[in-house]
Amino acid sequence: MKKSLFKGKSTRTKIYTVISIVGIVLLLGLNLLLTYVGGNNLLMIDLTYEGFYTLSDKMLETCHELFDQKEGEAKKEITVTFCADPDYLTANDAMRATYFMALSMQKKFDNVKVKTVNVGVDPMAVAMYKTTSRDSISSNDVIFSYGGKYRIVDASTFWTKDNFSYNGEYRVASILASLTAIEKPVAYFVTNYGAEYYDPANPDSENSINLSSFADLITERGLEIRTLDLSKVESIPDDCALLIINNPTKDFKTDESTLNSFYHVSDLDKIDKYLVGEFGAVMFNKAYNVELPEFENFCKEWGISFGNALVTDRDNALYTSINGTVDDTLFAATYDADEANFGPAYYGSYSHLQSAPKMVFSNTGYVYCSMDMSESMVESGNHEGSKNYAAFIGTSAGAYHLNKDGSGAEGVKTLVAASVRTDLNSETSEKTSSYFFCSNSEDFFSNEIIGNASYSNYDVLASVISNITRTDRFASIDLGGFSYNSTSFGGKQTLSTELSPSPSKIYTWDASDVIKNNKGLGRGAIVVYTILVMVAPVAVLTLGIIMFIKRKFL
Repeated sequence: MKKSLFKGKSTRTKIYTVISIVGIVLLLGLNLLLTYVGGNNLLMIDLTYEGFYTLSDKMLETCHELFDQKEGEAKKEITVTFCADPDYLTANDAMRATYFMALSMQKKFDNVKVKTVNVGVDPMAVAMYKTTSRDSISSNDVIFSYGGKYRIVDASTFWTKDNFSYNGEYRVASILASLTAIEKPVAYFVTNYGAEYYDPANPDSENSINLSSFADLITERGLEIRTLDLSKVESIPDDCALLIINNPTKDFKTDESTLNSFYHVSDLDKIDKYLVGEFGAVMFNKAYNVELPEFENFCKEWGISFGNALVTDRDNALYTSINGTVDDTLFAATYDADEANFGPAYYGSYSHLQSAPKMVFSNTGYVYCSMDMSESMVESGNHEGSKNYAAFIGTSAGAYHLNKDGSGAEGVKTLVAASVRTDLNSETSEKTSSYFFCSNSEDFFSNEIIGNASYSNYDVLASVISNITRTDRFASIDLGGFSYNSTSFGGKQTLSTELSPSPSKIYTWDASDVIKNNKGLGRGAIVVYTILVMVAPVAVLTLGIIMFIKRKFL
């Protein structure tokens, strides 16, 4: 027979026993609650002098302007992905300010979602955000995404030069404004020089019909299609996210009557100026047997030359004619499996799958690097800008090219290449890229190739266009160059008393030299947190001691 817990006990003992049991249960419950809260929430008490971890009124106002839904407008869902675990983010001086700022935004705006991904353990989790496979996404990167648009930003860019002050609010607001912009970027087809183009005003024309699949691809990427006569504009329009020059039959010759004109800008100069600006993207395609000396010289300045000879690949030919001969001018290209190269960033898993659909070429020539000893060049007089030749896709080793004089050679040929110009802003440490994407086949954009669902040309080009047309130019508001949290230009300035008096001091990239001990939980905040955590256990312990003394001695 079981004995009752209270049998034979005094009333006072029973009361103290009940209180002890209730106290232990409450203590266990409180510990579980604190464990849950601590594991799922950060207690952010900003006691830093600079206010690193507090959203300014101006930032809150800007976020409201960006996120507030207008009638009939879809909700703007922003995802901020940090490429490291929370422990690393909170311990790293440069990352912590931005991480806590994003968490504050997530708490105040249901449009914002913060994610953490350890790219060291799972690099494929962010593979879809890589512009090219030559790019690397590191633990110090932050990815802002909205729909199909995204930006990758290194943590150092949230700090002004030499890490003198934190300018993260302005940078983040600028990025968000760009991603959620209402304006629609435009893809322009060049109409002069005998080029073939899609005309949205005349979709039933022969050229438009032949390029209708390519036009569908462009509009599905979120771009509007327009036409452009280069000779009638002073510069490429500001809203141009992609300039397409398809199968020109006339060279881009300079009008000699304009040579003495101080104000004249040639069409090639217009294209060059567009490409060396921020986020320029040109797709150029020509027939292999059409020679355009002046334009091809321009291409050489960008590191790309054209082989004006027909390429055949008997081993990868697609069709056999009725009489049994092989048509080796229509063949499947060979995917590059080396992820250190340019192409795999766009055709991804195709390069590893035996049964993957193939990218097909018809009546094509080849392209090659025109740089002397390297596939990279630093621009003269500008140590911040460089151009890099990048082969995109090619043939098998059994391919052959036949020159006009009957000579030829066997071996791997590059069919499509790009010149990627990278510019580094010395003030913000932000990199911008422009792309000059070239092919040498008159059929490259045709319905017969892009419109064939059994080929991968549509999917691959869709990936290319999605990436090379990413731009911040279309932000719907002008944020200006002012700071949100400081009376000065430079953002939230670090403690002046902690800075070296020497203006030439070089601080570490992670800002540890200037932030000093300003952690997300400052010393005062740690004291407050410790008190909150210890109050309940100490109170219970004290109560237990009192009960023990009263029972034993009183």
